Amino acid sequence: MQKVTFKDSTAVFTLDEPRRPDEYAPGANLSAEELPYLWASPPLAVSFEPEKPLTREIPDFPDGGMRAWSVVIGALFMSFGTFGWINSFGVFQTYYEEYTFPEQSASNISWIGSIQYGLIFIPALLTGRLLDLGYYNGPLAISSAFYVAALFLVAECKTFLQVILCQGVATGFFAGMLFGSTPAIVSHWFLKKRSQAFGVLAIGSSIGGTVLPIITQQLFGKVGFKWSVRAVAFIITFAIIAANLLLRPRLPPSNVKGGLFDWSAFKNPAYACCVLAYNVSLLGLYVPLIYLDLSGQAAGFSPNFTFYLISIANGASLIGRLSSGILADRFGALNTLIPFTLIGAVASFAWPYATSNIPSLVVVSIIYGCATGAFVSLIPSAPARLGGMSDAGRRYGLGFLTSAVITLLIAFDRIGMAITCMAFGATGGPPLAGVIRTKSGGFDDVGLYSGGIILLGCILLAITRYLALGKWVGKF
Repeated sequence: MQKVTFKDSTAVFTLDEPRRPDEYAPGANLSAEELPYLWASPPLAVSFEPEKPLTREIPDFPDGGMRAWSVVIGALFMSFGTFGWINSFGVFQTYYEEYTFPEQSASNISWIGSIQYGLIFIPALLTGRLLDLGYYNGPLAISSAFYVAALFLVAECKTFLQVILCQGVATGFFAGMLFGSTPAIVSHWFLKKRSQAFGVLAIGSSIGGTVLPIITQQLFGKVGFKWSVRAVAFIITFAIIAANLLLRPRLPPSNVKGGLFDWSAFKNPAYACCVLAYNVSLLGLYVPLIYLDLSGQAAGFSPNFTFYLISIANGASLIGRLSSGILADRFGALNTLIPFTLIGAVASFAWPYATSNIPSLVVVSIIYGCATGAFVSLIPSAPARLGGMSDAGRRYGLGFLTSAVITLLIAFDRIGMAITCMAFGATGGPPLAGVIRTKSGGFDDVGLYSGGIILLGCILLAITRYLALGKWVGKF
């Protein structure tokens, strides 16, 4: 940093000339998380201590303590009540095909779950921007009321269109309104341990995706569809109330320029490539989770066993979510995400060929669950590292939004943008897989599609790391 100093009898005026991070002294030893803050200082600094040089400080983060971890627990409850519900759709896919809507094709029914997967990402742009402006708990309470109402209304649906509108659109959208800014709230409290905190956050969806399908499946035969859905809705309501009580922002409002859509974020090649990688990966990532149950039944296994495959995969994701957060804080988010994504691609390739016997199908489900758990856990980490905290909500949200749109067709602002962009990939993957299954008459080609598209996403993640670091090897 070059300084030009003008002195008088009372003050020192120091003009800072910005320089690139790599021009600092080698001993600075700045981490990837700290680099964005180097660009946030004002061009004119005034010191009233004539001989004391000004220093640029990185915002202080608690990175622990009871209050910070209570926010993470609240985020865990939120993840349980939103992603846990949506990750349970595989059980509904099978039930709808066999009992409620046997006249509908598997591809048509899968649109219910796909709309959920897509819409949960889209509102992140709006909620992230509201968070940046200082509006959080009010919108959170209102969205919670609408979400709970939509859950109970699913039990009252009688036609296919009603289910699409209520379970697909309403629960998907309001789940997104609740979850969209949750990663940004966690980022308010953590910096060096941020990936670890994200891992704990993601545990909620793993627990929900394990427990809720089992409860739903067991209740279907005992109390019927309506009370099964109502029972699950009561459980989710408790989780959402707990999340409302625990989640609190820490940083002051920041009205950064750019409005709702800060498209200038995509001028950063690494950010743009990261969003593209998320979308491509999500086109294939959720396919096995939705069709594990049906592929097991198609292979001749009892439905009383195959529905547990969804819970096994979601339960195994707990391992991936926890381990990936710890590894990411040590080795870097993308350095952890890339190998886990590659493992997910291999598991997706192997899935259709593992249906010859139960042990192999269970093993593949576990490996696949670990990989997807790591992917979901680390989604917010890369966008958070590709910008400062002043617009993190919009950054998360825009990324999630673009992911949502691509699929339909086939750190807090920036985090919000990233999350919103991902809706495209999450929405289109399962219906495309359903069409492939209908045309081919089996799941072999579905596995090739899923594994191939995830592998392409893995390659794009590696390119993202190169664009961010300027080299192929390094911590990021």
